[in-house]
Amino acid sequence: MTRPRAQRPRLPETSGAQRRSHLAWNGGMKGQSRPPAEAATAARCTVDGCGSEATGPAPTAGMVPVTGAGDGAGAHWWCAGRCAVLARTRAELRAVPMRSDGGR
Repeated sequence: MTRPRAQRPRLPETSGAQRRSHLAWNGGMKGQSRPPAEAATAARCTVDGCGSEATGPAPTAGMVPVTGAGDGAGAHWWCAGRCAVLARTRAELRAVPMRSDGGR
């Protein structure tokens, strides 16, 4: 029967040089990391008609029509601000041609 190998005890960092070396290695960080921020990544828009299909006149004043990408997506009405920017960005990203392996 073989005996398990004994684990070498962890030596404490007692000298100043050891502590400085450890902080330099960790980029000055020590202890527990902080918890992630409690922030919503995307909040729902509260403007009536934002994101509705652009089949007729704008549902609310100040709405911007954003056409979809070339993959057949139709135009939608978005409020002039963050929503319109996100919609345009999404349409531009969808317009990037697909690679042969299925990625963009």
